[in-house]
Amino acid sequence: MHLVTPSLPVRALFSVFVGLAASSAQAAEGYKLRQAPVGAFGGEMASGADNPGLFGTASLTQIDIYKVVDGSGNEIQPQAVPSVQLTPNFKLNFPAGTLDIRQKQTQLNLLGGYLSDSVYAGGRMAFAVNVPLITLSRSFVVTQATGTVSPTPTAPPLTTTQVGQLSAAAQQANSSVQARVLAASASQNADVTGLGDTELSVVWVRHQDRLKVAAGASVFLPTGEYDRNRGPNPGFGNFLTLRPGVAVSYSLNPDHSQSNWDSGVTVAGRLSYGINSVNVDTDYRSGNFVYAELGLVKVTGNWAFGANILTVRQATDDSGAGATLGANRYRNNGFGPFVSYKLPGQDAGFNLQYSENFGSENALVAKYLQLRFIKAW
Repeated sequence: MHLVTPSLPVRALFSVFVGLAASSAQAAEGYKLRQAPVGAFGGEMASGADNPGLFGTASLTQIDIYKVVDGSGNEIQPQAVPSVQLTPNFKLNFPAGTLDIRQKQTQLNLLGGYLSDSVYAGGRMAFAVNVPLITLSRSFVVTQATGTVSPTPTAPPLTTTQVGQLSAAAQQANSSVQARVLAASASQNADVTGLGDTELSVVWVRHQDRLKVAAGASVFLPTGEYDRNRGPNPGFGNFLTLRPGVAVSYSLNPDHSQSNWDSGVTVAGRLSYGINSVNVDTDYRSGNFVYAELGLVKVTGNWAFGANILTVRQATDDSGAGATLGANRYRNNGFGPFVSYKLPGQDAGFNLQYSENFGSENALVAKYLQLRFIKAW
């Protein structure tokens, strides 16, 4: 099952410059959690056997993060630049700015594990290590139009000298704002390559007749490169995430050769709960989260076709430096189809999957395309 094998979470790595975000009340640190909103189920959910011994997967994923949304599902915008009081009777007013964010990410996840020969309470123990290698490129463009001078209703007429002084003060204030905008963008526009955060998993797997159950836990270690002063990072931060969970699959009719509608059809479900510790570099603790997923697959010969749908929802508020009590929480959903092919006579196969987020709140919104190779020895 997918607590330890094939499609363990892909990481959509992103952080938005807080000073330019619409609100300091974020859902999770940087609008992301250590649970990617992309399906984990693939054609292997219909596997009829668990072979003791070594297993491994290699997943290559292309991620396109094309917007970041607020609690209402709208794209975030820069905070309004406050007016600058130039003199008691004149101030500089700024129009609303714009923010355009895109990030392309390529990720290779290498997973290796072992399924025990020994049986415990009717099931076997599986141990796995998942290591991501990540290359990402971010485009973060903030634009801010020049402010205009506005007089109060009682502003007296100005002399030529005073007009020149006022114009110089306005020009200086505008230059200062543009410098801040450029400085903010500079830390966000970057190309970064490095190791991501490592995931260790221990899972108990039991397969009986048409039913398969997997229950266990994963812990994410902060092995990825992380710099709190840089926008894009392969790592999430200097904190741990514990994620216990359970996955269940059931074959409606394992006889693939029949012509009945349920022939070769398997349904599956997965539920897990993520618990985050404090990021010691930022003194910020992202709230805990719930992840739920449903999958459906139909096997025809060596081919399998299916789809999955999922939701990730933050269950507790953020806390620590910069967090706002009662802030809107992270919410994201995903849906997409997949196709799988089992190599004839081999305990190996490929899975190609597409997934797209929808109904997102306080979150990154992305499209995913993943090719996965699965092999057991």
